[in-house]
Amino acid sequence: MENIFAGIKKNKKQKLKRKKLHLPSGNYAYVCTRVKAKRSFLLPKDTYSRLLVMDISGTTRFIGEGQYKKEINELSLKYSGSELVETALNKNMSALYHQILEFSEGDLHAMLSAYLQRWNIWNIKTVLKGKVHNATSEEIMKTIVPAGGYTETYWKGIIDNSNSMDESIENMKKNEWYFTLTKLKEDYGTDLSQFESKLEIEYYTHLLDLIPKKPKANLLFIKFIKSEIDLVNLKTLFMTKSDNVEPNIIKEMLIPGGEFSLDELQILVDAADFKQFLNKLQKFSFYEIIKNDVKILEETGELHHVIRALEREHAAKAKKFSYTYPLSILPIMDYFIRKKIEVDNLRIIAKGKDFGLNENAIKEMLVI
Repeated sequence: MENIFAGIKKNKKQKLKRKKLHLPSGNYAYVCTRVKAKRSFLLPKDTYSRLLVMDISGTTRFIGEGQYKKEINELSLKYSGSELVETALNKNMSALYHQILEFSEGDLHAMLSAYLQRWNIWNIKTVLKGKVHNATSEEIMKTIVPAGGYTETYWKGIIDNSNSMDESIENMKKNEWYFTLTKLKEDYGTDLSQFESKLEIEYYTHLLDLIPKKPKANLLFIKFIKSEIDLVNLKTLFMTKSDNVEPNIIKEMLIPGGEFSLDELQILVDAADFKQFLNKLQKFSFYEIIKNDVKILEETGELHHVIRALEREHAAKAKKFSYTYPLSILPIMDYFIRKKIEVDNLRIIAKGKDFGLNENAIKEMLVI
């Protein structure tokens, strides 16, 4: 795999060569056409209503009759129930992301590669968490999503040949995040919450630094990423404030670079308790989007209503941006978001069935 930071350096040289032409580098029309075709295979919203009334075997059978057929068939001898569904979904999503990345060229390839590094970060966190909590190799591999540039074989090799967090990090010497990991290990030891927060900050910092400021579509892409940072920060705030986490710890977990500055978010961090936190939310522009869900939260104490509302709004922005510049990276981002939502929804339904949850309880956790 091409080192992403070497790719950044190479990309900067390419930008200098194009400066006089003012043209972006990348096969946008071709990739967007391929993505449009793939988007037609996404499940219609009414499919979820049908899945909710099925049992786990019916759900698995339905999923295995469509675009996930290959993965379900390949894995059905090893897994069953929600484990089969989750593993098949992850494998399918990873393959699609890789395929789209392989289609792309130039700046488009560099930006997509940087964006998909989120799955590299996801897998690193999964491995380290698994080793700290003495999970088996098989348990860790079930939640690996090889969509960030490294194969399933690569991650299995690291997991199988590591008995601790330290050994896992040492076995990632060829991973572009290795030096970041060693520095974090020096600073935070086995404090996984700090590890995860700092890795997220590094990821978004590198991603925003990489995106060229031209053409205009890229400015919307930057705005989209900033909006995503806001989403991550708001999720963090809701979860930590509801758990009465100390303000100084919460502050360290927030990611800079979003539409909302860290100074603005500090207003929420400093709230004396969760009730005051909810009251202070009313000063922010996004409150209108979630105010009804906040009322449900106050009545039930359940966060998922608000979280899902924020995620739906983020997905709506991706869709809106994709229509603004149809031959840019934005329609591809829209597809990535929609595909991830579909995979998450199917996973929630399958797990909900396995845990014996009723239809309404599962439906409330879906992003539709």
